[in-house]
Amino acid sequence: MALDRPPIAAEIRATLAVAAPLAAANLAQMAMQVTNAVMVGHLGAVPLAAAGLGIALNATLLMTSQGLLTAVAPLAAHSIGAGDHPAAGRVAGGGLIVATLVAAPMMATPMVVPPLLSGLGYEPGLVAEIGRFLWAISWGIPGFLGAAVLRFLLIAAFRTRIVMIVPLLAVPLNLVLNWVLIFGHWGMPALGSAGSGCATAIVQWLTLFSFALYMLIARARLSVSMGRGVRRQIPGILRLGLPIAAMRGLEIGVFVMTGVMMGTIGADALAAHQLVFNVAGVCFMVPLGLAQAATVRVAYQLGRGEPSAARRAAYVALAIGVLFMTAAALLLRTTPRILIGVYLDLGDATNQSTVAIALQLFVIAALFQLFDGVQVIAAGALRGYRDTAVPMLIAAIGYWAIGFAGGWLLAFPLGFGAVGLWLGLALGLAVVAIALGLRLQSRARLQIRAAETIVLAAGGVRV
Repeated sequence: MALDRPPIAAEIRATLAVAAPLAAANLAQMAMQVTNAVMVGHLGAVPLAAAGLGIALNATLLMTSQGLLTAVAPLAAHSIGAGDHPAAGRVAGGGLIVATLVAAPMMATPMVVPPLLSGLGYEPGLVAEIGRFLWAISWGIPGFLGAAVLRFLLIAAFRTRIVMIVPLLAVPLNLVLNWVLIFGHWGMPALGSAGSGCATAIVQWLTLFSFALYMLIARARLSVSMGRGVRRQIPGILRLGLPIAAMRGLEIGVFVMTGVMMGTIGADALAAHQLVFNVAGVCFMVPLGLAQAATVRVAYQLGRGEPSAARRAAYVALAIGVLFMTAAALLLRTTPRILIGVYLDLGDATNQSTVAIALQLFVIAALFQLFDGVQVIAAGALRGYRDTAVPMLIAAIGYWAIGFAGGWLLAFPLGFGAVGLWLGLALGLAVVAIALGLRLQSRARLQIRAAETIVLAAGGVRV
């Protein structure tokens, strides 16, 4: 046992060194979305509703597309682990080509969404406001996707400090730009909710330029290549990234649809859902950072030809995630009124129904924290093994065939209402977490056996 402790301790330090800055960066991105909503909220209900829906639609598209580009991280990390830094640069170059191809149709969103909303019966004034917001924020899409590619290359090279610093600096900048462009300060025109979209777009382009400038200054064998061999990277990125994008869409979609179903139960249920979901989302940023760390740590060790170290990296990330989410579950279970009080006036009689439902949902949220952490970290580690197709199928079955369908059954035919919908989510997350955990164990074992077989076939002895 004594011989195992130093590698495990070293892996814990390495994982935390990567995961902590990434978790902070994730929280910073979430803070910018909250800033946008709060600033636009001062304009009134219609602009807030328009910006809220616009942010949700834009974020769904961006997160799904970013899932496609996530493939850059494990592919580049594998090359870096193998000592081939130019190959990592070619992977990033291929990622930029994919990002460019994806950005073009995504920028057509402002032309497509308003007619659809009109067909659904939205009020003309609200449709026009949403259209203006989407038109403004869509100009930042190429910047966001380009920055995502550079961010994944930096993560693959374990340059996570800059990945954290840039989003943290972007939070106050986003606040100032919102203040200037929404309300028309410093001689600028007052653009209303569209000003918030413009602010977000500007920040996204500045993020891209910041990462590019850093890479120019601190080259150190880390640069993007657009020369020979770049296009050959595209099939590999698509093969690995498309299932990741689909899995992310399935996960986001089930929570979006649960919110839609909550709205049919009532405004109080929907408000409680959004409140608890927001708190759980903050907790989720830490295991998400651990998942991103697990991806590159596993891929890096595999690139070095060390499958046992890759398995250790995956299990260490899972163990840290379990510890954190256990603490998060205790927090949600023991302090729900304090957390609700951050969002609502507990003494206001008109909020009592929402508070009562939120208290019930916090119990369920505490129960599924552990499963939520395990599923995202296991999925991240499997990406390091370049295993994305089967996890996508597991997500489809777990989130939708079991989670959403089970939640609908509990909520409506069986009459459990809002609690039933969240019990379905918890069940789906549990199934996905267990299945992905078993899949990770299997892939790690197979990788080690394959390496041992190669060594034996070569007549060598692995020390």
